[in-house]
Amino acid sequence: MDTTLHSVDGLLELAPVGEGGRPGVKKALVGHGARVVMFRFAAGQVLAEHTAAFPILVQCLEGEVEFVTGEQSVTLTRGAVANLDARVPHEVRGVTDAVFQLVMLDPQAEPPSA
Repeated sequence: MDTTLHSVDGLLELAPVGEGGRPGVKKALVGHGARVVMFRFAAGQVLAEHTAAFPILVQCLEGEVEFVTGEQSVTLTRGAVANLDARVPHEVRGVTDAVFQLVMLDPQAEPPSA
């Protein structure tokens, strides 16, 4: 069992600017049972409906995004967090310029070997 602590600094800076009208996306960390992915949205950008293979935690770190699933919608502002089960169709809309963190709760995720 790997008991090493894994960390990453500068999450806000890791989120890249998107290209071609799409939000910027960058994997920030693969740890024990979790994957962290950073997104940067410009106002009006949309991450089209999709699903995740595992449950997710999403948190808005800067700006404002709308997180939509079916008939439900929640506006996430700085510091707000939401949780969604695996395989539920959802989309994310940039209400303002925003940075958004996704944590995929993947029990098979393991840090890369040193």
